Amino acid sequence: MNKYQAIRAAATTLSCMLRKAKPIFLLLAFLLLFPLATRADSVILNTGSVTVQVPPGQTVISLSNSGTFSLTYFNSEYLGPLVTSFGFQSITQGFGSVTFQGQTVQFFTGSLSFSSSLLTGQITGFQTLQDAFNNNPLFTVTFTGDGFLQSSSTSRTFTVTTPEPATLLLLGSGLAAASIRARRRRKSPQA
Repeated sequence: MNKYQAIRAAATTLSCMLRKAKPIFLLLAFLLLFPLATRADSVILNTGSVTVQVPPGQTVISLSNSGTFSLTYFNSEYLGPLVTSFGFQSITQGFGSVTFQGQTVQFFTGSLSFSSSLLTGQITGFQTLQDAFNNNPLFTVTFTGDGFLQSSSTSRTFTVTTPEPATLLLLGSGLAAASIRARRRRKSPQA
């Protein structure tokens, strides 16, 4: 066997091995190039507020859902303008913590926006700073909350509210009274 025959035999053997292992290599390449998307859990907020203020420039976030989720964040380096939609993070600016299902982290990135009656946002928490740089999240949460917006020339504050039980009782009794009255009108003889 000369030199060329040896090279040809090696190439044939390698080609055969690659054909058999091709599906495995393609699967590994796909998983490395396209990591699985992180599923975000949803939370409905029941208390808290978001304040954006200039000057002095600062952002304060304090939101929670009893027992499941809480977010506190403060950034005194916010330069403005007064907005109702912004991103925030504790890695290079501001500080705070996020707790979700008993896991509390100090490193997170997120965004939120609010209108006159609704706040929505998303936050991704990381166990370590290295996990944040490697984009290896511990959890991702989307959150929403109903409430109201207070605006002035130097600040915007959105406050999350929940209906009180007394309000719901009053609404329910009003609906019951209206339905009883409508039933009586249908049963009474018409003149």
